[in-house]
Amino acid sequence: MKLLRTKICGWVVAAILIAPACVSADTPSSTQKRSYEATAVKAGRFFKYREWANAAAMYELMLEEQPKVCDTYAHAIVTAGMRSLPDYEIALAEKAQANLVPVDSLLQGVRLVSFSLGETSQYEKFLLLLKERQRWLGRSIDKQLLQYYLFRRNAQEIEKYSRIMLSGAPDNADFMLALAQGRLLNGDYEGAMATYRDVLALYPDNYTALLYLGNYCRDNGKAADALHYLRRAQALKPTPYVDECISRLEAGAESK
Repeated sequence: MKLLRTKICGWVVAAILIAPACVSADTPSSTQKRSYEATAVKAGRFFKYREWANAAAMYELMLEEQPKVCDTYAHAIVTAGMRSLPDYEIALAEKAQANLVPVDSLLQGVRLVSFSLGETSQYEKFLLLLKERQRWLGRSIDKQLLQYYLFRRNAQEIEKYSRIMLSGAPDNADFMLALAQGRLLNGDYEGAMATYRDVLALYPDNYTALLYLGNYCRDNGKAADALHYLRRAQALKPTPYVDECISRLEAGAESK
């Protein structure tokens, strides 16, 4: 009996000695997680109320603790942009790259943050800054700039960047359509239609080119040409609008 009591006491003492060690091993990671989450909440609040210096400090702490989170880099870069700190923007981009954050993901993140903030120009400025400082990203950045200018309907820049992209991919339908769009916005309708015809020469079933050419010919009294393009468009993708246009053109032709 005495031996049994001795063993039990030994087990109790061992349990008491081991338990704190287990708790202390788990505690730092739990505390660290709570600390990171608290910092993230503060960062979000500072960002929301445009307290840029305070937000930047919080994002710096977050990146020190978790250096692979794309969204944190995106917010930090936009914050740096709002503070007019281009060198810091580049430093953040380089840190993201060093931590294997994909460039496309980083750009998409900066775009989303800038747009949600209502400061779309911050995205444009960051793209132009990267284009200047990291020239090896040139073509990727040019493509993003083209998409941005299409969104902004900036005719001059659409033409500029669509031509840049076409210089490396002259048969790319998307870049050709972008060039046509830029020409339309610039009021160069003949040039735009010539580009759409170039698209059809390479891609006879391109619906966008058929539709634009059909509408242009209809609006300019070229009923036969309009019917040619619109019938092809309708065969590819039937819509009530195109069907009505065709019916009116056919009715007009019959009345003559």
